[in-house]
Amino acid sequence: MLFLLYSVLFLALFYVHFSLAHRAWITIRGKRSSELDMSYVRLEDYFGQSFRRKLKTWLSTLPAASNSTANLRVYHHGQERIFVAPTVQYPSGRVEKEILVAEGTFACGNNCDFRREVMVHGDCSIGEGTSLQAIAADGALSLGEAVTIRRWVDAAGKLTIGADTAISSRATSRTAIEFLPGAYAQSLFAPEIATEGRNDDSPELSTKIGPVLQIPHRPGDSPQAQHGFDPQKLFSMGGGTYAYEGDLDVTTPLHLRAPLVVRGHFSCAKESLLEADIKAHRNITIGPASVVKGNLVCDGNMLLKPDVYFQSILQAGGTMRLSFGVRGLREKLPVAAHATGALTLESNIVINGKVSSAHRVIAISTPLAWLQTNSARA
Repeated sequence: MLFLLYSVLFLALFYVHFSLAHRAWITIRGKRSSELDMSYVRLEDYFGQSFRRKLKTWLSTLPAASNSTANLRVYHHGQERIFVAPTVQYPSGRVEKEILVAEGTFACGNNCDFRREVMVHGDCSIGEGTSLQAIAADGALSLGEAVTIRRWVDAAGKLTIGADTAISSRATSRTAIEFLPGAYAQSLFAPEIATEGRNDDSPELSTKIGPVLQIPHRPGDSPQAQHGFDPQKLFSMGGGTYAYEGDLDVTTPLHLRAPLVVRGHFSCAKESLLEADIKAHRNITIGPASVVKGNLVCDGNMLLKPDVYFQSILQAGGTMRLSFGVRGLREKLPVAAHATGALTLESNIVINGKVSSAHRVIAISTPLAWLQTNSARA
């Protein structure tokens, strides 16, 4: 009997610790939370679309202030003011502390400072050295050199990100992004992302291959250790997937026909054909003019050498570098490249999809002398 009373008392004290949480759970049970917007993780241009929706609601529900004119309507939203004008052109050095809406085109001179968001329904041109909180444009958007964006950028038309421009968050466009040397952002997303010196006249890569190393080898073959590959280190993991113990540095063109886990560093020679996924415990290096159809994942750094063509997802636990002439193209679905460290894009790169980094995505110019030297070595 005493044990029963002790148990009841213990359970009562235990429940007291969680009574407030239980009460809150009863209150919200069966209700859908309005605080969590799942579009945040589903839409790359979430910030721009969210701002557009909120602004549209404010302008449709708030009355214009008494000091509004035909060329400038003023709305009060709490402590904020919203300025709406047909067409806006700011001189150099202007400082604006209010939310600004341009119903037509928008342009500003150099070294302006916009402390709040800017919405442009037409085309937009931002002078060099200007600083903005965030900007959304329904037309084309051109950011001059050394512009600073403290939050995000979104455009319906082509987005040009000038040299040395800094974007602290996302840059998105529903048309295309031109990313010039020295510019950086946390992520870029568009149907087409291109860096300086784009050249589409280069011949298309061929998937026809000559004598190569086959992994896995064909039935009936008895491969020998050669070209950096030791068949004794390759074994089947089941389900058509293979593992390789140690570093795998293939010095001849490689034809990969099945998913491969490399418990070390992986690299392949130029003109390789990788038709399956690769997961490496260290770094991944892809030789020039190779074709990558499978996904590439590594815990270390990743390097795609010049003229590599990929149709997949790239993910690096360290840094990533996409060299001159790299193309990331895939029918119907976008490609994606993500690095935990810095992700560097050289000249003449075209990617249809997304590039992102937990640190920054930065564009650099590829010197011709460096390209010629490294091409000769390859």
